[in-house]
Amino acid sequence: MPRSKDEAKVIAIFDATLSVVMKTGFNGLKMADVAKKAGLATGTVYLYFKNKEALINALYLHLKTEKTQAFMLAYNPADDFKTAFTKLWQRYFDISLAEPERMLFIEQFTYTSYLTRRTKEKGDVLLYPLFEFLQEGIRKKKIKSIPLPLLISQLMGPIFEIVKLHYNKKIKVTTSVKKSLLEFAWKSVSR
Repeated sequence: MPRSKDEAKVIAIFDATLSVVMKTGFNGLKMADVAKKAGLATGTVYLYFKNKEALINALYLHLKTEKTQAFMLAYNPADDFKTAFTKLWQRYFDISLAEPERMLFIEQFTYTSYLTRRTKEKGDVLLYPLFEFLQEGIRKKKIKSIPLPLLISQLMGPIFEIVKLHYNKKIKVTTSVKKSLLEFAWKSVSR
């Protein structure tokens, strides 16, 4: 009977992997470096993940699941469309700004060959509630009829870029800047 995974060790491995891969990239990622950073034996990491590809796929799904669940908490079906849009956009922006390494990791690996088709599909399924929300906005003529992948890129892409600019000290995200960015986002998709 296989032993159950120690969740604390899995989280330590994920945190260590995120830290290492943000410094070395995927090609420089070594399981021994992850183990050292996590304070575990290299063999322990291999008990949990058979190779670095499996580890990257698991970390990607873990991060995407956490981020999606956290920002979808802002959604209240009782809100009118623009209020719900505003809450979701602000929550996504705040999470991305607070967790830039996680955001960059997800962004970096979303379209790479390192993720399996199954991982990509599972990641897409996480966004179904957001897709449904946006499709409802299109049906009700609140937002432009744009293919969902383009709509998502139009909304999330600028957030990625603003967060990068903020952390590279090119701009400072203030309350007024955030308000302007939300207005830009709304105007870019609204009818």
